[in-house]
Amino acid sequence: MAPCSLATEQDGEIQADLVVIGGGPAGMQAALVAARARRQVLLIDGGTPRNAAAPALHTFVSRDGILPADFRRLGLAELLRYPTFRFGRGLVEAIKGEAGAFQLKLSGGKKVRARYVILALGLVDTLPDIPGLKENWGKGVHHCVFCDGYEQRDRAWGLLVKDLSALEHAPLFRGWTADLTVFTQGLPVPEADLARLGEQGVRVESRPIREIRGGSGDHRLAGLLLEDGTELPIETFWVAPDQRQPPLVESLGLDLREDGAVQRSETCETSKPGIFAAGDLSAGRMQQAILAAADGSRAAFSIIRELMVRSRA
Repeated sequence: MAPCSLATEQDGEIQADLVVIGGGPAGMQAALVAARARRQVLLIDGGTPRNAAAPALHTFVSRDGILPADFRRLGLAELLRYPTFRFGRGLVEAIKGEAGAFQLKLSGGKKVRARYVILALGLVDTLPDIPGLKENWGKGVHHCVFCDGYEQRDRAWGLLVKDLSALEHAPLFRGWTADLTVFTQGLPVPEADLARLGEQGVRVESRPIREIRGGSGDHRLAGLLLEDGTELPIETFWVAPDQRQPPLVESLGLDLREDGAVQRSETCETSKPGIFAAGDLSAGRMQQAILAAADGSRAAFSIIRELMVRSRA
C-alpha cells in the first residue's frame, strides 16, 4: 500500500481520512497515531482549552509540571513533522453524513470531508455560583486532587460537597493535608456522618459561604467569608463543577451514559457509526491528561484498523 498524501483541498473542501476535533491530550495523541500510520489526518482546535487556568499539568510522566500551553505547543510541533498531518484553528459547527462520507462545516465557511471523526473536545464546566470562586479558578480553587494536590499539601483545605454521597470521598483528601473542612452550603448532615467524619479528622461546616477571597498570587487563598460574617483561613478550595457535553456533541444526538458521558463501544465508537469519542467527554469522573492521551490512542487504533484492514484502503 502506498503512503497517503497530505490531506488535500478539492473544490474548496479539505479531504481527509480522519478529522480529530479538539487539540488537547486526547486529540493530539489520536492525531499522532494516525499520522504515524501514514493516514491523512486533520486536527481542528478551537483554541480555548479547559485547563487554560490550571497552574500546571501534573501526573504525566516526563511532562510533570509543564504549563498547559507549553504542552500543546510541544505536541503540535511533534505532529507537524509528519507529512500527512494538517492543523486548523476554528470551531466545527456541524457534522453530517455517515461513516466513510462525513461533511463537516467549520466556522468561517470552510468545509471538510472525512471518512472518520474523533470527538475529543472535552466537556463544558459550570462552576458553583459563589462570589470569588470563578476568579480564583486554578489560583487556589481546584478540581482534581491528583493533579494539583501535591503542590497544595499541608495547607488548610476546604471541600465543597453538593450532596451527602460526596461525603464518602472526603477522607481521601486527608492524604495531602491534616487540615480539612467540608462545606455543605446549608445541606444538613446526619449525626452518624458527622461522627464518622469527626473520627477521621474531618470538620463539617454547614453555614453557607458568602465569598472566596483571593490570595497573594502563589495559588493560595486569603480565606473564606461565611454568610454570618465568620472568616475562615482556608488556603485551598476544592470543587467538582457541573459538567455537560459541548454543543457540537449535543447536536449529534449521541447516546449518553447515566453520568452524562458519551456512550461508546469497546472500540471507542459512539452510537453514530464512524464517529468516535476520546478523552474527558467519554470518561465520566476519571478525568486526567494522561488518561485522555491514552484514550486518544485507543480511538485512533480502532479507526486505523478500519481503514487499513477492513476497508483495505
